[in-house]
Amino acid sequence: MPIIIKNIKKKYLQETTGLKIESLTDSQKLESPVLVVNRLIFDSNIIGPELTHTEIDQLLYVIKGNGIAKVNNEEFSLKKESILWLETGEKYQFISGGIGLEILQGYAPASMKEDIKKI
Repeated sequence: MPIIIKNIKKKYLQETTGLKIESLTDSQKLESPVLVVNRLIFDSNIIGPELTHTEIDQLLYVIKGNGIAKVNNEEFSLKKESILWLETGEKYQFISGGIGLEILQGYAPASMKEDIKKI
């Protein structure tokens, strides 16, 4: 059954100098936590934190801007409409370019992955 997810109130999961992470879905309000979607908003010339998601794969889509994704010490150029797939355990970091960088991040929570394995 299709679901339209509306995010009426902006909820920032993290706000630091030059970086905001906005939650676009609130899995607590859905009947099941099937998808987490966040917007990562980098001001220009920001080096983001180095991260590793140990239990999930994720899809990242560049909404606007430019920059670099460092994945396991390899650099990938990012520009508007770039798509980046990260597998479980990959270490990654974003560096925004001179016009900033905005990324849509989507992943299924680890708990959902376990439910899918049972099917």
